[in-house]
Amino acid sequence: MSTPNELSPKIKQAFIRLIAQRTGLVIRERDQANLTDKIFARMKAIKLTFPEDYYLLLNCPTIEADQEWKKLVILLTNLESYFFRDKEQCKLLKTKILPELIQRHQVDKTLRLCSAGCSTGEEPYSLAIMLNELIPDIDSWNLVIFGIDINQEALEKARQGIYRTWSLRSIDPQIKRHSFKLIDNHYHINPKIKALVKWQQINLVKDPFPQPHLDLQEFDLIICRNVFIYFESAAIAQALDKFYHALQPLGYLITGHSELYGQVLKQFQTNVFPESLVYQRQTESLVYTPLGDVSSPLSLETDDDYTLTFNPESIEHDLEKNTIKMQHVALNLLKQLPPNTPLPKLGDLTPSELIKQLQSSLQIIEPDSP
Repeated sequence: MSTPNELSPKIKQAFIRLIAQRTGLVIRERDQANLTDKIFARMKAIKLTFPEDYYLLLNCPTIEADQEWKKLVILLTNLESYFFRDKEQCKLLKTKILPELIQRHQVDKTLRLCSAGCSTGEEPYSLAIMLNELIPDIDSWNLVIFGIDINQEALEKARQGIYRTWSLRSIDPQIKRHSFKLIDNHYHINPKIKALVKWQQINLVKDPFPQPHLDLQEFDLIICRNVFIYFESAAIAQALDKFYHALQPLGYLITGHSELYGQVLKQFQTNVFPESLVYQRQTESLVYTPLGDVSSPLSLETDDDYTLTFNPESIEHDLEKNTIKMQHVALNLLKQLPPNTPLPKLGDLTPSELIKQLQSSLQIIEPDSP
């Protein structure tokens, strides 16, 4: 049995398994000491002496257990976020993905987006800012942007829409002027932007998704970035299946770079842009075209699980430019894979070796490349 001051190896592993089952979160070895501190902090708050008693509380299907999970999750989750995080993906959203979705919905003027694992709200508000810039007649549109997260405290901060300078460290000065008001050294989001976003507490592992009664359904775009890096593989697979069913046909899913490595993605088409991979729910079987036909989408079957589709709009019709463009796209893709994993369909070369070959071909000098 554990003592009042430490966790026995057995109960520590039991907590780790229970947390993974309930939240999908992986407690890595380097984080286990912090986990112990967080468990004892919660035990002290609710006046429990032994960790075994706290484990039993968490493992019971009661209202008290649900309330305690909400408080423990606040300690377990990372709230680090900021506006327009990952500039390349934001560029892709603003120049290609969002304009395409806007064009697709010119008739019904309805657009539905979701930021999953939205933390304190910077990502969904960034989407709202982009849409406000891209849609001149935005008041005539039915725009729905949902921010969902497991952490109720983070969602409360998101609802307030008040941020410190650090959260705006990557934002364009013009956007800062137009979308925020500085009050007492804090930046308040513009009420027009704020009104575009709704918030909902969702556990991507435990809770059903989509949820029609909460209007969490039929999304044109789901963004889930820097979330799966904390999830175990089985939990990622669960969330992907839920995202698939929550997307409209041809809806997009964007995750962090390489977060889906090793996952089975048969239900998605994987589109390769220079800036990022983008996953798309399909309505019918993919059509494969020869790589030389640049007037059609270019698809490359990489393994038995998914297909990579190169966006034709990013490829010039001049053959030499096409080749260079494709090499840059391939280089970006390879950099998102584990560097030393052999690729059987590419002669067992590793991404690191292929990167060096492409960089040599393109005369790119990167001393710190893998």
